[in-house]
Amino acid sequence: MQTIDYDALIKNAEYFKKILGDSKLCAVIKNDAYGHGLERVARYLAPIADFFAVGSVYEAEQVAHFDRDVLVLIPTTAENEIVRAVESETVLTVDSFTTLFAVNTSAEKAGKRARAHIKIDSGMSRLGFLQNDLPNLINTLKKLHSIDVEGVYSHFWGDGEQSCDNQLEYYLKCAEMLENGLNKRLIKHIANTSAALLSDKYRLDMARVGLGLYGYGNNALRPVKTVTTRVVAVKRVLRGEVVGYGGIFKCEKDVDIAVINVGYANGFARTLTNACVRVNGRFCPVVAVCMAMIMADVSGVSVQVGDEVTLVGEGVNISNEKVIIYELLCNLH
Repeated sequence: MQTIDYDALIKNAEYFKKILGDSKLCAVIKNDAYGHGLERVARYLAPIADFFAVGSVYEAEQVAHFDRDVLVLIPTTAENEIVRAVESETVLTVDSFTTLFAVNTSAEKAGKRARAHIKIDSGMSRLGFLQNDLPNLINTLKKLHSIDVEGVYSHFWGDGEQSCDNQLEYYLKCAEMLENGLNKRLIKHIANTSAALLSDKYRLDMARVGLGLYGYGNNALRPVKTVTTRVVAVKRVLRGEVVGYGGIFKCEKDVDIAVINVGYANGFARTLTNACVRVNGRFCPVVAVCMAMIMADVSGVSVQVGDEVTLVGEGVNISNEKVIIYELLCNLH
């Protein structure tokens, strides 16, 4: 079972709004707001955020009534999607000449101008134009009449100052080329949660904050989502006996095992073995993960069938080097 603390969501957003100062807060609510509920999260954030960032035109349509600018982060070349975005004045990402021509052509057919932000590949090698592409891009944009470039952005691949500084320098050169070539001021944004917290030099005109809104990034933030489940069985397992598939966990001593009603079918990945869940106020290590059940060592803890188990929430973060908190928030239910 999951519960969402919308008061924590508001407090987190207000925290970022304060530290960003004159920079705009772009609330990243893509992929169902990281599993927190797209429409409801948008409703609570609309009075605080300046911009929304979503993953698709469909998601943009779900939050269009909140009267906030909405940026679609994933580029699309589908004519019907572009036309719908143009008609609702949604901002589209243009990351390549393929996307550029598709957006311009579809907008032209609709008889309107598409709003767009240009994506720069500053080192993540995922989406975006490189600096060498920009002279051609600028010349092409001057010839197109159905696209209005309003912003230019990129994305940090790391969270350390050295890697961010290198990317920022490259990105700013590209942004300057675009602004000079198009003879207009563009909204510039590159910072994610970690960069926005790291230094004000990364915040520019706007910062795209996702994970921080949901409570992760520093101790001033409160987790918004709590995921709990229940103990379905308690067993005494003797030394030398096996718990779970494959004989991976073999008891070195007699232990008490709680069988808990969650598994990888619910987003609790098999690589979360050794993560600690909270049972009756105590942290207990997971020793085995099955499709719909996990087993935790609750030796020394008073546990009964039906007791609540906290998987994610205030003071409980079971992420590790293989399963990051983003995955848990999106998938664990």
